[in-house]
Amino acid sequence: MPRYSEEEREQVRSETRQRLLKAAAVEFARHGYSKANIDDISKTAGFAKGTVYNYFPSKRELMLVLIEEMAQVHLEIIAEHVYQEQAAERRLEKFFEAGFSYVSAYLTQGMVMINNLYGPHIEFKQAMYTAYQPMFELVSRDIIGLGIKQGIFRKIEPVSTAGLVMNIYLGIASQVNEDGKLWIEYGPVSDFVSHALHK
Repeated sequence: MPRYSEEEREQVRSETRQRLLKAAAVEFARHGYSKANIDDISKTAGFAKGTVYNYFPSKRELMLVLIEEMAQVHLEIIAEHVYQEQAAERRLEKFFEAGFSYVSAYLTQGMVMINNLYGPHIEFKQAMYTAYQPMFELVSRDIIGLGIKQGIFRKIEPVSTAGLVMNIYLGIASQVNEDGKLWIEYGPVSDFVSHALHK
C-alpha cells in the first residue's frame, strides 16, 4: 500500500473539501437550505454517504463556510478588474462588468448568494453581510470615495451611496436566468449610476 506524505494528504483533503463545497452550492441553489440533503451533497461530489461530516460538522456550518468562500472568490474577481483602473469612473464600470460576469460564470454560487440575501434565514443573511463587507468597502472607499477625491463625483456620503450601488448590483444579479443571462448589460447600468454620481 503506497504511503502518502503529509503534503499529499493535505492536497487530497483540500481537493475533497472543494468538491464538497461545489456540490453544496448546487444542492443549495436547487433546493434551498431547508430542503438540501447532506447525503446528496456527498454523492454529487462523488463520495460516500456522510463524507460531508468528515469536513463540516453540520449543514449549517457547511452553508456558513460556503458563504465565506463565495464572498472571497467574488471579491477577488471584482477587485482584480477594478484595481486595474486609476479613474473612479472606469473602476465603477469594471465593478459592474466583473460582477455581472461573476453571476453568469458562477451561476449556482450566485443563486445561493441571492437566496441567502433575500431568504428567510437571518443567520445566513447576517453572514452574507459580514462576508461581503470588504466588497462594500471597495465600492465605498475605492470607487465612490476615490471619485470624490478625483473631482469626478459629487460630494456625497460614500457609505450610504455604496449601499445604493450594491443594491442596484444585487437587484439586477438576482434576475439572472438559468442560462446565466441577465436582463440588462453592465454598460447601461454603469452609465446610469455614473451619471447619477457625476458633478
